[in-house]
Amino acid sequence: GEFILQHVKALSAHCKVIMLVPLRFIPSRELFSYNPVKLGSNLRRWLSDLLKTKNFETGNLKVIYFKYLSLPRPFFEPIDNSIINFFFYKKIRRIISETGSGLIYCNWIRPWAELSSRISQDLKIPLIIDHHEDVPTLKKLFPDHYEIFLKSFEKADGIVVHSNVNKKELINEKLNLGTITVNYLGQNFPVSESRKNFNFRKVRLACVSHLFEPRKNIDILIHALALIKNRLDFELKVAGEGSLKPDYINLRNKLQLENEIQFIGEKSQEQVGEILENSDIFILPSYPEAFGIVMIEALAKGLPVISCKGNGGAEELKQTGYPIILVSPNSPEELGEAIVDLSQDKSRMESMSLKGKEIVKNYFSWKKNADDTYELIKETIKNFNRKP
Repeated sequence: GEFILQHVKALSAHCKVIMLVPLRFIPSRELFSYNPVKLGSNLRRWLSDLLKTKNFETGNLKVIYFKYLSLPRPFFEPIDNSIINFFFYKKIRRIISETGSGLIYCNWIRPWAELSSRISQDLKIPLIIDHHEDVPTLKKLFPDHYEIFLKSFEKADGIVVHSNVNKKELINEKLNLGTITVNYLGQNFPVSESRKNFNFRKVRLACVSHLFEPRKNIDILIHALALIKNRLDFELKVAGEGSLKPDYINLRNKLQLENEIQFIGEKSQEQVGEILENSDIFILPSYPEAFGIVMIEALAKGLPVISCKGNGGAEELKQTGYPIILVSPNSPEELGEAIVDLSQDKSRMESMSLKGKEIVKNYFSWKKNADDTYELIKETIKNFNRKP
């Protein structure tokens, strides 16, 4: 994803980085649409982009793409894992061996962590696994196989997570783990230096999320707004696409919120920035959530943030001193009250805006992420070389 690209670009300021990027020649679910014209257009653009994708090198960063096929996920994930290990082990081992790399840094536990651990053992170099997912979702997606996937962590010389919630989840699994390091991700927007101008007459709410998984809780947000419709003048823009979008639109219409809630579709990074700049409050109602970088992007734009108790990123923001408003997951009543209370408290919104920008500057930059990653890499290699 975009955040991994920013991560390796920043890291390349410290060391040579060779990034192996799998290109999956199976259309992702985000491309599919009930509209045949849009579906055709999406597929043509996707295939064209794949065919045009070439290896590139800039400064200390070299990106190598390789094509692969896989079975539909998550239904065939264990089989897919075996297929990838069988067909790609030699190829990826050869690439890594030829680069003379001193460490493997794997960004996903499935399906690449097992393959990465085999190669690291074969080449006798250390392995760090960067864990971007939350364990509860992993258990829900793979109830019969998640333990196999989690076992990959036992073979790592270092583990990176992005919140203390994620760290606690792994510790609770009673695995034989090495060092677990919490390293904050960065975000791409410049932190706004100007004072945020809020619209207190008609509060502008924003939510950015894909619409594929029920855990994103867009329905909870719609129900919350239905409860406060007669108490607050507001509008909500939901940016994102997904198979659940028709259901959410039907729910919105059923609750007579057509004039208040807009589903504005998938947006580019630049467009997301514009949406946040023209909003007053950002809401991330999903649960569970490993982190949710869009919350940090909202803070950079000066928006107060409302999210759920127990989410990795939300709880981490609270730990850093940001006065985030946290409500119980799946409670439209609590969420609705939180929106009303915040939107009617001008001084609280302004103080949250200022504090949020300060928090982003201090904790959530790609430079800080790269500095901390590089120190971890050096320490991991040093400890690895001390082993008998």
